[in-house]
Amino acid sequence: MKNYSLPPGYNFLQSLVRTYKQVKNPIGTIEESMKKFDGTYSVDLGARRLIATQNPGFIDYVLRTNHKNYHKSTIQTEELGRFLGRGLLTVNGDYWLKQRRLIQPGFHIDKIHALYGIIKKTVDDFLVTLPTGRIDVYPHMHKLAFEIVINSLFNIKVPQQTLDQLNDFINEVQEFVIKDLRQPYKSWWFKLSGEVKRNLNRSKNARKIILDIINARKQSNRKFNDLLDMLLDARYEDTGEPMHEDQVIDEILIVLIAGHETTANALSWTLYLLANHKQELNNLKAATKNLTLNEIAANDTLASVIKESMRLYPPAWISDRMALADDTYNGFTYPKGIVIILFYYGLHRDARYWPEPDSFIPARFAKENDDKRKPKAFYPFGGGPRLCIGNNFAMAEMAIFLQTMIHAFEINPTDIHPKANPLVTLRPDRVVLEIKKA
Repeated sequence: MKNYSLPPGYNFLQSLVRTYKQVKNPIGTIEESMKKFDGTYSVDLGARRLIATQNPGFIDYVLRTNHKNYHKSTIQTEELGRFLGRGLLTVNGDYWLKQRRLIQPGFHIDKIHALYGIIKKTVDDFLVTLPTGRIDVYPHMHKLAFEIVINSLFNIKVPQQTLDQLNDFINEVQEFVIKDLRQPYKSWWFKLSGEVKRNLNRSKNARKIILDIINARKQSNRKFNDLLDMLLDARYEDTGEPMHEDQVIDEILIVLIAGHETTANALSWTLYLLANHKQELNNLKAATKNLTLNEIAANDTLASVIKESMRLYPPAWISDRMALADDTYNGFTYPKGIVIILFYYGLHRDARYWPEPDSFIPARFAKENDDKRKPKAFYPFGGGPRLCIGNNFAMAEMAIFLQTMIHAFEINPTDIHPKANPLVTLRPDRVVLEIKKA
């Protein structure tokens, strides 16, 4: 058997103990280990070996420099894939590359411009209904983010019952997948109790809803300038053929789950940070008066605030890749099949790369402070060829909402501070703020 030089870390029994602790406190347990082992450590779970890292060089090597040797692990592809299908988030290899090349042009910044009006109208309609006083803004951000992605996908009036079914599907499937991953010893019970079957049925129901919308769109012979039009109009370069309906549904489910939860989290954390940093809020107001939609989406101060919020509370706080062949990095050697855990949350708060790492300082992302080394220590949308395809859309929708929100309402802090709930994304448990019309 070949000997490998893995990073220092935990033996089998220690790994079992750490895994149990990690179920209770994922971020704190990983942070403790990162501090103990200087940012990279190994875990021995018997049949499964892991390396966890927040080293920016190692992360860049896995995501970009040698990305061809790394696929998403079965945790992402199979666990999520059985409910969401074979979309960009849940596939690897040649099929992923083929789909990425097909869909990428539709998410180019120039194409996203056409959606700004839809986003703005959704935000304006939403803010009319936003309650004032002492409120938990997270459920409202969740609702808004869902409405933005739905309206951008389907620029039509979707019945409320249909929206509720899709929303419930997204929430319930995500929570079940995390529960299943954190408690693998209960997998037999999830099957026996019917929980797996219930979520698979929810998935079938969601697919049926989307198929009905697709069929209605095709029969209408109209253009709606939305993401569904883009997906239906896309053609493979080699054949000139469109995607099959099942493929379109797969990609829509990915957009729904990836573009909804992450945005809701990022907006909630950003409002919390601005409410608790009045000078930054006032600076943002002063820098964003009387802007056009295109100016809002391109505004440096808005982008800096959003980026700093995602540095402190990255919606995608952790990721993984599996090695396809034996590999080496910085003196470590490790075998094919090992899973590399990429701990973005820890890297984003590492004092070696970020002065005052726990402080909210948007100016560190301002163009005048641009540092070419910064992107290698900052992964709000992942990195390398699998950089989130919707990053331009996400930044634009968040900028449009924030600019509208801060000029329409006063946002003040309360004595309640949110706790981070690390599910698939980094969700706040609640964000209680004082909201008053300006």
